[in-house]
Amino acid sequence: MPVAHRLRNCRLETGVFLAGRQLMRPPAINMIKVKQQMGEAVQLQRQGLTDAAAEAYRKVLKIDSSIAPAHYNLALMLKNQGKSSAADKAFKAALKCDPDYALAYSAYARFLGERGRGREAVQCLSKAAQLQEYPAVTLQELADQIEFAGQTDLGNAGDKALVLCLGRTDVASDGMILNILARLRRQPILKKLLMPGISNSDLDTFLKDEKNLRKFSKVFSEPVIAACLAQIILPDPEIEQLVSVCCGSAGLLSILDDEGLAILALQRDLTEYIRDVPLVELGEEGLRGALLEALQAPLEPAKAAILLQEHQAVLENRPWTRELLVRQGIQKQREQELAAGFAGTSVVRDKISQAVQAQYEESPYPRWRGLRHGGDVTLPALVKRLFPRIGQKPVATKPNILIAGCGTGRHALRTAIRVQDANLTALDLSTMSLAYGARQAEEMGIEQITFRQADIAALPKDLGQFDLIECCGVLHHMADPVGAWAGLLAHLAHNGVMKIALYSEQARQDVVAVHEMVADHKKLTLADIRGLRQEIQTLELEHPASAVSRELDFYSLSGCRDFLFHQQEQRFDLPSLDNTLSELELEFMGFEFVASQPLIAYAQAYPEDPSAQNLVNWATVEKDNPDLFRGMYQFWCRRK
Repeated sequence: MPVAHRLRNCRLETGVFLAGRQLMRPPAINMIKVKQQMGEAVQLQRQGLTDAAAEAYRKVLKIDSSIAPAHYNLALMLKNQGKSSAADKAFKAALKCDPDYALAYSAYARFLGERGRGREAVQCLSKAAQLQEYPAVTLQELADQIEFAGQTDLGNAGDKALVLCLGRTDVASDGMILNILARLRRQPILKKLLMPGISNSDLDTFLKDEKNLRKFSKVFSEPVIAACLAQIILPDPEIEQLVSVCCGSAGLLSILDDEGLAILALQRDLTEYIRDVPLVELGEEGLRGALLEALQAPLEPAKAAILLQEHQAVLENRPWTRELLVRQGIQKQREQELAAGFAGTSVVRDKISQAVQAQYEESPYPRWRGLRHGGDVTLPALVKRLFPRIGQKPVATKPNILIAGCGTGRHALRTAIRVQDANLTALDLSTMSLAYGARQAEEMGIEQITFRQADIAALPKDLGQFDLIECCGVLHHMADPVGAWAGLLAHLAHNGVMKIALYSEQARQDVVAVHEMVADHKKLTLADIRGLRQEIQTLELEHPASAVSRELDFYSLSGCRDFLFHQQEQRFDLPSLDNTLSELELEFMGFEFVASQPLIAYAQAYPEDPSAQNLVNWATVEKDNPDLFRGMYQFWCRRK
C-alpha cells in the first residue's frame, strides 16, 4: 500500500501535521525517517522558512514519491512563492498519489480559479464535495467559485454544480447570478428568445408555431434550466418578459406537463408575481388546474396544503410541483401560525414606525432561500481579522448578540452560524417578517436565536446588555436615526462592538431620481409599483433613474418596494457620519467589505493611515468611486 495512504492525514493548509494511520509498509522504505523528515518540513513551513521547507519536502519525495501530503504541502509553498507552473505539477502529483484527497482538490480548485481556469476549478471542487459527502461549507465554496468565474462557460461540470448549489438551502446562491444568466442565454432556443429588444409580439409569434412549441416545451426538462427558473430570482428583463408571455400562452400551457407548469409558477412565486399576465382558461381542474392558477397568483395556503396531502404518491416523481405546494402551502401556514404568536407582544406608537411596520407586514423582505455557511469564528477572532491594525480590546468569547431590525432573518441567522458560541436576540417591527425568519430557523435547526417583536425607537426595558449589536439597513428607515442609535448604545456591554449599515447619499442618486418621477411614493399600492416598474424599464439608458433596473431587488415585488418606494428613507454622507460618531462618542473601527479590493486601494492611496479609519480620506475615495457604497456604508464602531 502506498505511503501516501499511511500519511493520509498529513495536511498543512491549516498548519497541522498528524501522524497518519498505522498500516503495513513496504520494507524498503524507512517510515521512521519519512515521518521525521515530514515533521521537520512542516515545522520549517510553519516558521516561514519556505526554501528550507521545500528542500525538506523534496528529500521526503526522494525517499518515496507517492506521499501525497508532501506533494500537497510543497504545492502550497510554490503557489505562495508565485511559482505557478511548479505548483500546478505538485498539486497534480498529490492527486495522482491519492485520488481521494479532498483537501488537495479544494486547494487546487482555488489555485485554478485564481488563474482563470474556472471550468477545472469547478470540477475539482465538485470532486471535493463528493468525497466529503456534500457538506454546506464546501458547496458554498463551490458557489463562490462559480461567482468568481463570472459569465465563463463552465461546461457540464458547471451545470451539475449549479443544480447542486441551487438545490441547497444551506448555500447562498445569489452570487452565481451572472453565471446563471449567461448559462440560460447559451441554451440554443432561449438564446433566440432572450435577444435584447425582442418584443411580446415576437414571442407570441414564436409560440404560435406548433413546431416551435414542441421544441420549447422540452427546455423545461433540462435540469439546469429547471433549477435556475425554479430556485432563484432571475434579474433580467428579457427573462421576465419571456416568463410572462409563457404564462399567457394557451398553446404552450396546454402542452407543458405539470412539472413545466410548476417551474414557471415557481419563478412567478419568487418574483412575487411582479408582472400581471393574461388569464388563460383551459378548463382544467384538480392538481393541474391549481398549477395553472398558481401562474396568476399564489394559491391559498390551505388549498396548497390539501393538494400536497392528497397527491403524495404522484408528487414523489414531481419534485417541482411538490416544491410549489410546499412553498405556497405548509410554509405559508407555518408563517401565519408564528406571526399570530408574535402579534400583540409589542405596541408600536411612533407614526413612522407604524407606516414601516405596515409595509413589511404586507411585503416581508427579503424572501430569501439560501444561507451562507462557512467562515465561523469567535467574536474576538472576527474583530481581529476585520481590523488587525487597530488596538484590540477584550471582547466576549461567548457573546450575547442583538440584531436590531432583523427583517426576515437572513442576516441574523448568518450571524448565528458565523459567530461561535453566541446567543442571539433578533428584533423587528413586523410579525410576518419575524415569522419568516423563525420558520427558516426551525427548518435549518438553528436554535441559538430568539425572535422578538419590538420597535427600536422604544426598546423594551428588559432587553439586557449585548457584546455585539448589529443594526444593518434599519436606522435610515426611522424618524430619528441618531436618537435610535443612541438608544441602542444603552444596551451595549462594556467593551462591546457595533456593526451599522446606512444608505449612502452618493450611491443612491438613481433612487432619488425615481422618487422625483412620482408625486408621493409613500402612497403607492402594489399595483402602482408594478406599473411604475414597467415604466422604469422603458427609460433611456441616459436617464438618471435607469440604473435601478439593473439591481436584483428590482425583480421582486417586496424587493422593489424596499429598494425604491419605502415608507421612510434617509441617506447619509461620510462627513455627517463622522459628526454623528463624534456626537455619540464612538470610535470608527473601519468598513467591512465583501471583497478586499477597496481596502487594498485605500492602503495604496493613504499609506499613512494603515488602519483605514480616516473618514475624510474615505470621503475622497467615495467621490472618485460613487458606487463604492452601493451596498451601504457597512462599518463597525465602539465606545471611545
